[in-house]
Amino acid sequence: TFLGAMGMVGGSNFIFPRFYRHTFAIAVDTFEDATIIRIFTTIGNWHFAKDYPDKVAILARGLAEAMTNVYREAIRVFLPTPAKSHYTFSLRDITRVFQGIVKVPAKRLPDVEKLGRLWVHETYRVFYDR
Repeated sequence: TFLGAMGMVGGSNFIFPRFYRHTFAIAVDTFEDATIIRIFTTIGNWHFAKDYPDKVAILARGLAEAMTNVYREAIRVFLPTPAKSHYTFSLRDITRVFQGIVKVPAKRLPDVEKLGRLWVHETYRVFYDR
C-alpha cells in the first residue's frame, strides 16, 4: 500500500495497475438515526444492567436519542471551514460521550439527575471543546 501511495517522481499520481491488486478500499455511508440509536441503546442497556438502579437503567434509549440529536445538530451547525477544519464529526464523538458515561460505577450514579448532569458534562467535553 505504501508503494501505491507514493506515486511517480515528479508529482504524477499515476499508480501502476499491478499495485491495485494489493489494495482494498471500503466505504461505509452514514448510518440512519434509527441504526445509531439502536447501537447505543444496546450498549447502554448492557452497561446499565450491571447493578444500576432501575430508574437510571431505563434511560439508555433516551441517552441514545438525545446524543443522536446533538450529533446531527452539530453536523448541521458546525460546518468545516478552512479556518475551522476541526469541525468534522463522526460516530467516534458519540462513542466518546458514552465511554465517559460508562466509566462511572453504579455506586456513583444513584439517581437520574446525576446521570443527566454527567451526560451534559460529557457532551460539552466532546462537542463544545472543539
